[in-house]
Amino acid sequence: MGTGMDTAMTSTTTIEMTRRFRIAAAGLTVASLLVLTPVIAAADDQPKESAISTQAKAFGQAVKRDAKTVGAKSKEGAHRVAVAAKAVGHEVATAAKRGAAATRAAFRGDKSGTPAS
Repeated sequence: MGTGMDTAMTSTTTIEMTRRFRIAAAGLTVASLLVLTPVIAAADDQPKESAISTQAKAFGQAVKRDAKTVGAKSKEGAHRVAVAAKAVGHEVATAAKRGAAATRAAFRGDKSGTPAS
């Protein structure tokens, strides 16, 4: 009977050793996953832009670009207005001088047409 008992004990011990090995392997797997989790999580923590954020940035850039364009055109328009105002002022002054010269000539009795300016 001793031989049958030894075989039964040996097989039980082998089953127990296999079970312990599986538990140890599972524990090692879990431990390695817990150690690697922060590394995996850090790789996934890269900031991802949402569609709304991307749209807002694009809109902001478009507004800046349009503001620069409007500002440049506004400067150009202001320059054109200044040049036109100066030209109109010059024409008004010239017409006023001609009118004054004609008025003076009329008072003097000069009937020779338009005086030279």
